[in-house]
Amino acid sequence: MVDKECRDVLPPQAKIRACLNLLGDRRLPAASVAPINGEISSAFQSLRDYSNAIKYKKIEIERALAPLKQLPSSDEALPATFGAMSLRYTELGTLQALNRLANFNSQSDEARRGATEEQNNYNLALQYNPMNYRTYRYRAEIRSLFCDSASAAQDLEAAVRFAETAGDQTAARDYKRATLGACIPTWRRE
Repeated sequence: MVDKECRDVLPPQAKIRACLNLLGDRRLPAASVAPINGEISSAFQSLRDYSNAIKYKKIEIERALAPLKQLPSSDEALPATFGAMSLRYTELGTLQALNRLANFNSQSDEARRGATEEQNNYNLALQYNPMNYRTYRYRAEIRSLFCDSASAAQDLEAAVRFAETAGDQTAARDYKRATLGACIPTWRRE
């Protein structure tokens, strides 16, 4: 039902309307709510409306976390669930990066606040999957912008190591050649 009535709908504006209508259906299984919000987020992202994409990604994460919070202990959660949560937080961080780059002067307070949220989401992603090499790469960039070059270098090394462990030689090779962004002095942490 979700595929036909939401996921497979084009163009993005029609997809957003269809998915929102589907969310209004009281018969909708609770397990479908998070993926539908994810579809809405991706539709807004394709329209370059990053603030709404972020809003719906946060709702997706909140809905996906609800069943995890009901478990007696986190040991009962499936590793696949942790991988999915790691991916969601990584996606939220990248949406915040796109929003920061598209809408704020790179040295402004708004850009710094967005970058701080972005880094926090990468930290959460790594809590769910400490081997998420793409997230290490993204966090290395943010740490470099915050003038934390030692931590950025460690993250880049972790990205290479875990990409190699996962067998993603292309990513490992790209990360070895990566040049991190220049420090933004006004973002330097006290």
